[in-house]
Amino acid sequence: MESLYELIKQMEQTKTIGELRVCHYELARRLRLVLRWERLESLSHIVSDAHDVLMKRAFQFAEEETLRAAVGLRPRKWCWYVMGSLGRREPTIWTDQDNGILFECGEHEEKECYEFVRHVAAVGTNFLYEIGYPYCPGYVMATNKRWGQSLHDWENQIKAYIRDSLPNDIRFLFIAIDMRPIYGNSQLVIDRRQALFDWIHREPQLLRRMGEHVMFPTVPLGWFNNVQIERWGAYSGAIHMKHGGYVQIINSLKWLSCFANISAATTLERWREITNHELLPLPLAKEAKEALSIYYYVRLKYATEAGTDRDYVLWRTLEANEQKWLKKAMKTAKRLQRFVARQAGGK
Repeated sequence: MESLYELIKQMEQTKTIGELRVCHYELARRLRLVLRWERLESLSHIVSDAHDVLMKRAFQFAEEETLRAAVGLRPRKWCWYVMGSLGRREPTIWTDQDNGILFECGEHEEKECYEFVRHVAAVGTNFLYEIGYPYCPGYVMATNKRWGQSLHDWENQIKAYIRDSLPNDIRFLFIAIDMRPIYGNSQLVIDRRQALFDWIHREPQLLRRMGEHVMFPTVPLGWFNNVQIERWGAYSGAIHMKHGGYVQIINSLKWLSCFANISAATTLERWREITNHELLPLPLAKEAKEALSIYYYVRLKYATEAGTDRDYVLWRTLEANEQKWLKKAMKTAKRLQRFVARQAGGK
């Protein structure tokens, strides 16, 4: 454990992107040596902190390069933010990118500020790729105009998602809910996340549709406690770890947070608030927390061993106790889905 804290200190002192890349790979090596179930909670915080330092340094380097290039005008307020597992503070070692930039400036400065933001976004996401963060396959990155915007444009876009409530709009809202500041003016992102929750909380029809969204994908556990693994193709015999119950629990807690206007960014904070507000029956709340720990442990362990963040894990490679844990976690995921469906007015 101490070696991980020492590594984070080294990350903070890095001077080049190459040094950051070495630190990222060293993080995987050291974590493999200390990963134990009983240490999971402490390790999850350390891993998240390490990612935060790696990204902050990369974004700082990107800002410095953009200023040297004298591209556009740096906004008076701006912030890089992360989403997905990074935003929720539950990433594995080789997680992909989910990031954006939010900025505020005078109307007469907006064009030049956009030039700065587009350039720093391109440099920053490339730096992240170089140090070991794959590009997001869904293009949820600051280089996408959807995720690199002025405050005014971001608000108009979010309000359009809320107004139209189309399937993709719902998906984008679920993504944006996880936004957490990482570099720059943090309050800019914190305030907008709170506003986002306020807006959603006031829309019962939207909440109903978001509740329907939580029901998918189906948890791959059959009536007779049989895990429905992939039958054909390159992933034959494997289970998709994110879709195997993990994302269903995450989205269930997101929905409950929207329902109660709990604007916390991390899953653990959301779970605590949900439990304190008694939004879930206490036994189910405890089972949900245990299930999240199981999914995180298995994902972290096998992503670390693979050297890359893979979503598919061969079922037969899991230890017997891990298979037992995952089946229990899948049952919890299905119960949470049904609970949200009832609360949202679904089936």
